[in-house]
Amino acid sequence: MVKTTPLMDIQGLSLQRSGSPVLTELNLCIQRGEFVGLIGPNGAGKTSLLRCISTHLQADSGRCLVDGLDASAALAYRRSFGSAMAPEDLPADLSPRQLLSIVAAARELEQIPEQTLALAESFGLSRWLDRSIGNCSLGARQKTGLLTGMLGQPPLLIFDEPFNGLDPLAAFEFKRTLGEWTASGSCGVLLATHGIEVAERLLDKAVLLLNGRIEAQWTRAQLTELRAEGMDLESAMVQRLRDHAAPA
Repeated sequence: MVKTTPLMDIQGLSLQRSGSPVLTELNLCIQRGEFVGLIGPNGAGKTSLLRCISTHLQADSGRCLVDGLDASAALAYRRSFGSAMAPEDLPADLSPRQLLSIVAAARELEQIPEQTLALAESFGLSRWLDRSIGNCSLGARQKTGLLTGMLGQPPLLIFDEPFNGLDPLAAFEFKRTLGEWTASGSCGVLLATHGIEVAERLLDKAVLLLNGRIEAQWTRAQLTELRAEGMDLESAMVQRLRDHAAPA
């Protein structure tokens, strides 16, 4: 039997901040074509994990491989994933089009891909493309940030609460696009969200993070079984949290 090499392979990842553990001995794999939801309460470590993957934080131990590369490969590693820029981090003096052109150049593309411009149209962003980002609405800035991560369709896409500020049409198009990309096997997705219900039916796997550790994982088959039993992922997560909080 041929063993498939994971698209993303996290091995023993640990992180401390001010002497307190944030992530502890995490192991997590994502395959190409897999849509993974990262769930858990505030302070569970979801954002810290994504920031370690994207090299905005440096883990104290362990490693993360994406498409066979680790952070020591520097530029090649950064091109192996796409991570949305937060609205507050976008350069206010540039237009969305100018920012996307810079991201395209960083990904060694001669221009903004037509695919990205088509996504901008489907997101309802086209009328904002040539305004300064500082004069864009929050929704337009959120859409711009998402497009910076999706541009060029990198092998791994990582998103932290991507639905904040999105109108229903943009949220629908965003989910539809990620669903199509993963179904085609062209990339993998790791998406951290509190709004479990907005992405649950797209998920191939759900990972519950609690106190910096993986408390539970559900495969697509297990998620399907939950629904057949009249439950949903949110209910299963809440039950796990209650079990964990219950006195021994």
